[in-house]
Amino acid sequence: MRRHRLPLAVAGAGVAGLIAVQGCSSSAHKPPPPSPSPTGQAANPLDNSGTAGNLLAVKIDNVGRNTQQIQQGLGRADIVYWVQVEGGLSRFLAVYDANHLPEKIGPVRSARQTDIPLLQQYGRLDFAYSGAISGLIPLLDHADLQTVTPFDDPGAFSNRAMDPTFIDPHQILAKYPSVPARSPGFTFGAAPGGGTALTEMTWHLPAASLGVHFSGSGYDVSVDGHSAWSGTATVVVQHVSIVPGQFTDFNAGHPDNEVFTQSTGSGQAEVLRDGKVWATHWSRPDPAAGTSFTLPDGGAMPFATGPVLVVMVP
Repeated sequence: MRRHRLPLAVAGAGVAGLIAVQGCSSSAHKPPPPSPSPTGQAANPLDNSGTAGNLLAVKIDNVGRNTQQIQQGLGRADIVYWVQVEGGLSRFLAVYDANHLPEKIGPVRSARQTDIPLLQQYGRLDFAYSGAISGLIPLLDHADLQTVTPFDDPGAFSNRAMDPTFIDPHQILAKYPSVPARSPGFTFGAAPGGGTALTEMTWHLPAASLGVHFSGSGYDVSVDGHSAWSGTATVVVQHVSIVPGQFTDFNAGHPDNEVFTQSTGSGQAEVLRDGKVWATHWSRPDPAAGTSFTLPDGGAMPFATGPVLVVMVP
């Protein structure tokens, strides 16, 4: 039985059909299950660290210094996506393997149109978020997601599900079915030859910024100039099209067009690891499959074992 979502005020506008293009499923090219490790358990395909467990994705607030100071759980995520939202601001979409869970994750915020095709490559994972504008609810209802919201289960969210609200990921995965981790297309291994020395880099959206600095063993991450978390092993800069979304949000008392990040197709990318950067090409023609990153010679770009940060910018 499909459940409802906590709605926010919305008026439909913009580019219709974006989800229809990116969100259609294809069973012919789904990623294979993780390969067994020497212990007989499947290796974790998200960051090549430990064994695979079931999946949880969480939408995390990232607006304002006060919010950034109370963020929890980002440093323990296997994969973190940095994506643009309305007003040129940003949000994080974090993906966790059950064997890498922090005690608390948040502040949890609302789902966006971008999340549906971006998460499609993982299968029917649990997706925790605080609500969605009303026009997006039918698309979430038809997506291959096990959604967890305050409307469905208010007891799963702290502070009576009022902002700021957090979740206990152990509780979520104990209560809701999910799928074992499967590869989002990443390859792990020793660094290839070449690469250009690069110890720090900053990316800008219209009203947000993200920076990384190589510490010698991994990358320290800063948000809007403030330290956020450490220990990221690989940073992927995926150049994408960010276009007007299908909906307009009026919750701030004025119309804000929600933008849509196109995560299928192909384009240029940079991969940072070990204090170096490599120019690569990304490709994801099938929304049900993962994203490949290849070097100019056509070989797969191997990531370093450990957490992955995906920076989605034009």
